[in-house]
Amino acid sequence: MSLNPALADVLRGGRSEFNRRFELAQARYPGIEPAAFSEILSGPVDRMIGKVARVDAAAVPALVDTLYELSLMLLGQRWIGPGGRAPALLAGWELLAENAPVLLAKQPLALATSIANALVHWSSHGGGDDWLLTLSTLAQRARSPDELLRAGQIAAWRHGMAHYRESALERARALDGELLALALGVPVGDWHDRMRVRLITDRWYRPDVPSAAPPRVMCRLGAFVGFGGRFSEPPVAGLIDGELILDAGGTRYTVHADAYGANVQTHPDGQRRAAQALPSGWRIEAGTLISPTQGFAFAEYGAITGAAHSADTLLLTHAWSHSATLLALV
Repeated sequence: MSLNPALADVLRGGRSEFNRRFELAQARYPGIEPAAFSEILSGPVDRMIGKVARVDAAAVPALVDTLYELSLMLLGQRWIGPGGRAPALLAGWELLAENAPVLLAKQPLALATSIANALVHWSSHGGGDDWLLTLSTLAQRARSPDELLRAGQIAAWRHGMAHYRESALERARALDGELLALALGVPVGDWHDRMRVRLITDRWYRPDVPSAAPPRVMCRLGAFVGFGGRFSEPPVAGLIDGELILDAGGTRYTVHADAYGANVQTHPDGQRRAAQALPSGWRIEAGTLISPTQGFAFAEYGAITGAAHSADTLLLTHAWSHSATLLALV
């Protein structure tokens, strides 16, 4: 294989050590194919080294060491390479080298590992492409690796990782206004710090999208396992220690939801409170939910089998559906 001289020099100088690492990886991950690893080195890794070498040649040995080690592990675990479960991962690395070579040169291990972890996580949530587009913009503006990683997590929240809400909001408190605006898809010239405050206090607020006043249906959450969802049977809504819960087939899930999206994460065992807990003044009539000001018809999903609510969210489950309904409350 023909390699960039910067990469070739490092591999040549450390040949015995790199060969030793490859042999150890083969022993740990018997499925590693030399040809597949060679293709990663001569393709994505080679291009990344070339971009970083142009801005900081002294950083190349540490970057080669990082990418060699991580690529072996990720290939062995079948995240990358032929049939890899996170095919966008290598593209994410290259995006980083293209848009933030100086930052990558400063902290190669922290950035390469974080991007890899993020895209492994995205692979189980059926997305990541929109996040990568936002990350490319953030990488061009961030002034430090830490700033980029903080903005990247906020962008992941915006693109649907609802379970990142609390940690993203914590990072948003101290992030530069320009980066925060870019992470949230708001034109930089329109950003105002009152938006930051409202994001923290209003779960159903998005500074980039006008929205109607609650109560309103926000989304449907979950699906049958046969269609890529988590639920083997229609779930039932409940509440554990103030957290909204879905219970399906004996497995409990914490519901994470806000204006940017919704998902579920497995919940440790706990005592689920009885269903059919509605806000004051609300009632259910078969498949219809009735608030003090309006009605919401869900007859197509069957009778409402469960209801639970927090201060700002109402969760409903239905007899004929493997999906739950989320409503924003005042």
